[in-house]
Amino acid sequence: MEKIYNSSWFTKLVAFAFAVLLFTYVNYENNSKLLTTNPLNGVSTSSSKIITNLPIVVDIDQDKYFVSGFPETASIEISGPTNIVSQTTANKSFDITAQNLDELGVGVHTINLVAEGLSSDLKYTITPPEITIEIKEKRVETFKVEVVFDEANLAEGYVAEEPTLNYDTVEISGADSTIEKINTVQAIVSSSEEIKADFKKTVPVDAFDANGNQLDVIINPKEVTVSMDVNSNSKPLPLKLIQIGKPEENYDYELGIEDEKNTLLSVTGSPEALDKLSSYPLEIDVTGIDETTTKEVNLPLIDGLSSIAPEKITIRITVNKQEQQTSSEAKPAESNTSIENTESKTSSTVDSSNSKQESEKQSSLISGEKVESSKVNGNNESLPNQSELDSSNQ
Repeated sequence: MEKIYNSSWFTKLVAFAFAVLLFTYVNYENNSKLLTTNPLNGVSTSSSKIITNLPIVVDIDQDKYFVSGFPETASIEISGPTNIVSQTTANKSFDITAQNLDELGVGVHTINLVAEGLSSDLKYTITPPEITIEIKEKRVETFKVEVVFDEANLAEGYVAEEPTLNYDTVEISGADSTIEKINTVQAIVSSSEEIKADFKKTVPVDAFDANGNQLDVIINPKEVTVSMDVNSNSKPLPLKLIQIGKPEENYDYELGIEDEKNTLLSVTGSPEALDKLSSYPLEIDVTGIDETTTKEVNLPLIDGLSSIAPEKITIRITVNKQEQQTSSEAKPAESNTSIENTESKTSSTVDSSNSKQESEKQSSLISGEKVESSKVNGNNESLPNQSELDSSNQ
């Protein structure tokens, strides 16, 4: 026995056995540490994670059926090995699905959602756990889009031209009974600020019934881009200067614009206010002004107007002193009176002379008639006068 203990082979065998034991122990310790490592060090036994706002995939023949009742999104809580949970959360390489709805057919059904594409090492819970849906026969129609725009969104004095759309019509699909209820399809344009320039905005399209209730349908495209040209409602007006105030005694005033080229104003406002104006009145106060002067005047806005350009204008006030009449200026008037009187007398004399001449002419004519009558009787004797004729008759 002693020889065996002292044998070199025995020593080698014992050393090998201790080496095997030591290797087994070390390997066991390493595996134990690997399984119990804290998650902060990169590995853990298990964990869980909630993922929200996931779309729902509907497994149905969409050319034949229309389904209503689905929520917009669903949530899922997954649990399992941390590394798999982390990888799944990052990639989201799975779907929440409503399976095999074609087999259910038309009607109301309560179904459960399932997760497709998850690792078999994971467990999951979907919220909501079940939903009630309605499957209907599908109908597809094309509708014209109506733009709804509140002109109150325009700044005062601005008008919008007819809007244009990138899509004038949309295709609407839904249950046959719902399509029948569609009254209008609208793209509603709104703005939080006053609009003063050309406008372009992408807005959703919605379908409404006759009572203004929004209908549950699928619209393609579901958004349209609305473009509108916005222009200022302006009008050129000449400036009309009006003198006011108390003028200085013995002075005349002439009002004018210093820059004679700038006589037209560009006025913006409501159509009603602009229609009432053929010129733009501006009152100029001449109180206390006794010499030619210029001054810059602010142009006030009349009710119904939103802007005016230019906002200021330079006015020229020309002052002229009146000339007073002297006593010598009154004499020509007296002379004129004398001349008028002389002309009147002369006219009277001429009229009297003409009247006398006319009387003499008439006497000559009468005498001539008597002579001519005598010749007709065939003798040169004088005709009896009127007194002799009267005596003979007696």
